[in-house]
Amino acid sequence: MNDQSTPRSYSKIFGSALLPLILIATAGAWFASERGVLRVPKAVAAEMSQDEFEQRVRTYLLEHPEVIADAINRLQERQAQQDTAQVTAELKAHADEVFRDPDSPVGGNPEGDVTLVEFFDYNCPYCRQMAPLMVQAEGEDPQLRIVYKEFPILGPGSVVAAKAALAANKQGKYVAFHRALYQIRGPVEESKVLDAAATMGLDVDRLKADMQDSAIAGVVDRNLKLAQALRITGTPGFVAGDQILVGATDLKTLQAVLQVVRSGQQATK
Repeated sequence: MNDQSTPRSYSKIFGSALLPLILIATAGAWFASERGVLRVPKAVAAEMSQDEFEQRVRTYLLEHPEVIADAINRLQERQAQQDTAQVTAELKAHADEVFRDPDSPVGGNPEGDVTLVEFFDYNCPYCRQMAPLMVQAEGEDPQLRIVYKEFPILGPGSVVAAKAALAANKQGKYVAFHRALYQIRGPVEESKVLDAAATMGLDVDRLKADMQDSAIAGVVDRNLKLAQALRITGTPGFVAGDQILVGATDLKTLQAVLQVVRSGQQATK
């Protein structure tokens, strides 16, 4: 997956606003502790100076470092829940743009009963890895509708390829050209993209002209903003129902997600 994230160290976390939260949480544990560790009546605590209060909390943390890890874990769990809720709300708000944007090419069965949306970049090795699995998923599921979201985040060559693919859609050959672009060896760049277009019989002059259409640039821009709203920061990214997957996966996982979505749709009918 083209999404580089580095785990934050405790030192970096303490450099943020987390330490005050830990102090507050620790103070609560101090008063409520059933083990009697630093259990001090609130009236006594109220008479402490700020320095004395902070020193006692510091001593407690040093004697019970597991409190730090527990506080961090709880904060991260709470943040993950908030993030999930926000993404779910964004997906609901942008459902038409995600699943029914008339400018997004559609493959598989356009009238299928379940939709799989893919965000991808032709220079992404993981997207290339997923390409044959997407073909297999389509072949094994005659009711699968696929929505293609050009998401060029890996440089100028990716942008050129995305615009060329959308231009090929105007000639009715999007899916074939989409798959051909994954057959390019090495970095996907303009000369290779145009060669692939010529090889498969596209009108290259028309393709080049259509690639300059501001409407095509608009589609790419909307996809970038949509991915940002859905917290899809790497490629490939998949959306089905209210499920979002980021990164390469296997066919069974995709099919399992689609089955969950189908079951949910049937339950609401």
